[in-house]
Amino acid sequence: MLRYFFIAFLLAVVAILALAGPRDSKFFSAKSARPPIEIFPDMDHQPKFQPQHPSGFFADGRAGRQPVDGTVPLGYGLHGSFLQAGAKNGAFEPAGFANQPDYFNTGKFGDSYGDGFPLEVSSKFVARGQERFNINCAVCHGKAGLGNGVAGQYGVAAIANLVDDRIRAMPDGQLFSTITNGKNTMGAYGPQIAIEDRWAIVAYLRALQKSQGVKLAELPEAQQKELQSKQ
Repeated sequence: MLRYFFIAFLLAVVAILALAGPRDSKFFSAKSARPPIEIFPDMDHQPKFQPQHPSGFFADGRAGRQPVDGTVPLGYGLHGSFLQAGAKNGAFEPAGFANQPDYFNTGKFGDSYGDGFPLEVSSKFVARGQERFNINCAVCHGKAGLGNGVAGQYGVAAIANLVDDRIRAMPDGQLFSTITNGKNTMGAYGPQIAIEDRWAIVAYLRALQKSQGVKLAELPEAQQKELQSKQ
């Protein structure tokens, strides 16, 4: 049994010496011109290009590629006049990407949510919010904001009713932040919806809440009389 062990040991030593190759030493005077065999390369050699290195694969000779137009840099948000597609990388103010810790970009004053709109609220602004709401939000929350969108029919749970008193009581900045960063099962829409459009959605949501919970006394006198006449 011991004899077989020594035979196996001897064969292993010969195999290791053969794989390692000759090296300059008192035992080997020759040195191979071929690269050595790396049994454990430890990812020292990877099929990739280093940043700022040249490449013969691309026509411009550069390994680094320009970002695709419209992609959002990490930590930034789309910014511009209702900007969606076609954003130019490297362009910031007044159109492009924004990353400022102010109320317009975050919905917060320091660590607290703010209230009110940093943009002029007009009928055009609210209409834009309705369009963006129907595209991005209605699939889950429903066009009336009741949380009965089509996504709920396919197993999406915990969809908020946006006209609920809990949502009504939230500051405008908190609604903006929720759209930006997501919450619970809702994903973040900051990388997809421009900052101005997020505020427009909040403005439309406030109008939606108002329309579904307005009190009779809050209506113009003419509308009050019209509704009372129908009762």
